[in-house]
Amino acid sequence: MKIPIYSGDDQPAAAHEPGPAFEVSKDTTEAMADPVVAPAAGEPASAEMLVHELEAALAHKTQEYETTREQLLRLMADFDNYRKRTTRQHEEARQYATADLVIALLPGLDNLQRALHAAGQDLTPSSARIAEGVSMVLRQLKEALGKVGVREVQTQGVPFDPTRHEAVDIVSVPASDDGLIVEEVQHGYLLHERLLRPAKVVVGRAERDATHGGA
Repeated sequence: MKIPIYSGDDQPAAAHEPGPAFEVSKDTTEAMADPVVAPAAGEPASAEMLVHELEAALAHKTQEYETTREQLLRLMADFDNYRKRTTRQHEEARQYATADLVIALLPGLDNLQRALHAAGQDLTPSSARIAEGVSMVLRQLKEALGKVGVREVQTQGVPFDPTRHEAVDIVSVPASDDGLIVEEVQHGYLLHERLLRPAKVVVGRAERDATHGGA
């Protein structure tokens, strides 16, 4: 089989006939013209933005937690203070509930002490028996008052204290006894640490030489 050989001018006419035209669409042209963007190129920026958003959300929640925690701690402290104050007030009310009753009994207690003192001045047998009976009643009454927290104000040999003592007289004493109580005229009483009645006392005052600035 012979293969026909043609020169450049003798090519068949069919070679010069235009073939079917290849049409390129506009979208294809633009796609070919634009550079191809890799999907991974935008991922780092998106991940960094997401991290910032999460950090901001975490900081906001942390602030809310701290605020709630501080409010809760203040509420707990207020409640604890209220509980302690209520307990203290209840205890004080319980301790001093008998204050009015004790104050009402003090004049009778004073009279028993006066009766005991008067009976002691009489040496007759009948007075001795009376003194013994009064002394027993007085002792029982003091023991009962002591169980509810009543005690006498100390006076003998202690310095004068205006918060617990009432001076009814002042007498001259040596310098070593200046300002001390030398005599008790009437007992004073405390209910726990509350003064029910001050003790009436005589206070000693030393005589000072006027040349040394004394009164």
